[in-house]
Amino acid sequence: MSERLVVKGLGASPGRATGPLAFSATTVQGFAAKGTPAVFVCIEAGAEDAESIRACAALVTTRGGLTGDGAIMARALGKPCLTSCGVVIVRAREGLLEAGDVSVREGDSVTLDAARGELLAN
Repeated sequence: MSERLVVKGLGASPGRATGPLAFSATTVQGFAAKGTPAVFVCIEAGAEDAESIRACAALVTTRGGLTGDGAIMARALGKPCLTSCGVVIVRAREGLLEAGDVSVREGDSVTLDAARGELLAN
């Protein structure tokens, strides 16, 4: 199956990671406990998200930039991070991420490629 571009953003911490999509700390921790680190997507990340960022494979924030808390934590922890993805709509209650005509459900496999500034659906 080929990868589809979900959204472009600013690569805030280098690297590439693949994992299931997760929208909450609880979901990130659940995937990590099963040995499958998730790609954590949130609007903004702050100090309260530190444990989730430690446990995830990669971080995506729809707002923020290179100096945002999430980007700084991701760099410090060596986690790939994509930020400034303003065209993304996160519908956490429905377990859905929407960007243009692409929708990805929580738990679906995605790949974050920070060097290219892309989130891809697998």
